[in-house]
Amino acid sequence: MQQKKQNFVQGAFILLIANLIVKVIGALFQIPLKNLIGSDGFPGFGLFSVSYRIYIAMLVVSTVGLPAALSKMVAEATTLGREREVRRIVKVAACIFVPLGALCSLVLFFGANALAGVMHNPDVAPALAAIAPSVLMVSILSVFRGYHQGRSNMVPTAISQVIESLGKLCIGLGLAFFAMSRGMGAPAVAAMTVLGVTVGEIVAAVYMVGQGALLRAKHAVTAPTLNDSMRSSGALCKTLLSLSIPITISSAVMSVTDLIDVALIGLRLQTAIGMTSDQANALYGVYTGMAVNFFNLPQTLVTALAVSALPALAGANISQNFTKARKTIGTTFRMTMLITLPAGAGFLVLSEPILRLVYHSDTRIAGPLMQMLGLAVPCVALVAITNAMLQAFGRADLPLISMFAGALVKLFGDYFLIGNPNIQLMGAPISTVLCYALISVINLFQLRRLTQGLPPFGKTVLRPLAATLGMSAATVICFQAVTRVLHAAPGTGGDKLATLAALVVAVVSYAVLLLALRAVEREDVMMLPGGEKLAKLLRL
Repeated sequence: MQQKKQNFVQGAFILLIANLIVKVIGALFQIPLKNLIGSDGFPGFGLFSVSYRIYIAMLVVSTVGLPAALSKMVAEATTLGREREVRRIVKVAACIFVPLGALCSLVLFFGANALAGVMHNPDVAPALAAIAPSVLMVSILSVFRGYHQGRSNMVPTAISQVIESLGKLCIGLGLAFFAMSRGMGAPAVAAMTVLGVTVGEIVAAVYMVGQGALLRAKHAVTAPTLNDSMRSSGALCKTLLSLSIPITISSAVMSVTDLIDVALIGLRLQTAIGMTSDQANALYGVYTGMAVNFFNLPQTLVTALAVSALPALAGANISQNFTKARKTIGTTFRMTMLITLPAGAGFLVLSEPILRLVYHSDTRIAGPLMQMLGLAVPCVALVAITNAMLQAFGRADLPLISMFAGALVKLFGDYFLIGNPNIQLMGAPISTVLCYALISVINLFQLRRLTQGLPPFGKTVLRPLAATLGMSAATVICFQAVTRVLHAAPGTGGDKLATLAALVVAVVSYAVLLLALRAVEREDVMMLPGGEKLAKLLRL
């Protein structure tokens, strides 16, 4: 018995809510953690950040291409009524990627000291060993997530993401506090903290395995399928690898770039600028733990759109429903711009005040870094959705070109800009902007060539941009006015009140301007849960 499908906007909405919850939990974890193990020059948070980035790079190699490739294959087989083939696809995927995840975990665990030496950061080795089992757990999660996403059911993925975050919050923060209270050194503190990530992944994997057992029980009483034909395991394996390998490589390019980014930032700050290892780690912790954390918030929301749009586009393409495909592309682009343009503008005009809401130190360092990253927010979002669209149309090879080009820009930018005494760490966000701007331009060109057109520029970009500019003006005026009335100095209660007031004004003014400029379409609202009532309320 098959569950009723969600449309792709409803699926994205479910993932979006889950991602918001995950981000709130992440803030509850990261902010006190930064204040606990990353303040006053203590390098514990920097070591935690380095180990987590290395773990993400290993994770990409073992699993990142699987959910996307698997969801595409499951969506196509489901559209054609091939239920037996769907089950075989999942079995083939598990036989390939779970052992690969286990291998990556072993490599990370036993090679922790060697990898830390390559990174010129031997203190990070204990944290790498502590996080190694997570790679295997996420391999298991990826198989089940890809299956459910291909069925256009985003609920299990959403729940498992929340479980992961809760494990990190409850266990990781508790262990960090325990380690600090016992006076442990920075390497041990980072290792204890990162155990929370491992525990969260284990619990989430157990949940997903349980969901898989329930599905097998339901399939045992499923009625005969519409189409009993299916390809052989060998053919499915070939197709799965032909899809997942290009996706993995294109994603791995950026993750490996992030990995080298870790090494380059520390190396260039030490060799070209003259900082000590502890100073470089502490500064890296400020960059990733403060500026990059906020930068990643809007990207997680857009990722929900990309994940949900991929199977919808794949199903429309395999059934040659080109009208549905065009509508899905248009809606995805509009929603992406509606989310990321105001987010990027918020970073540009309120970066340091926003940081002062949650951090009590290093905001003057992180503020300009976060401000620069604001320019990259729409570009990163465009990369995510265009990659998903190209993959849905069976051209997972095309993002390879743009991702390699972007990686080169990022690496050379980091090396030369961070090594410049006048730029230093600011070189990292600058190279990020240049990197993702180039990737998005190349991807848009490829998508336009493949689909013979892109959504109308006016409705997709100009109207949200006009609303964003109006919002930005209202936000700055409000913040400055409240600050002057309260005579608020930076970091005081009045400063925080001014920031909160400006954020409220930003949300309200942006919503009003979107409706006034007709930047929101009725068909987009109708796809949301309760869309008909909402459309009537908004008079669309």
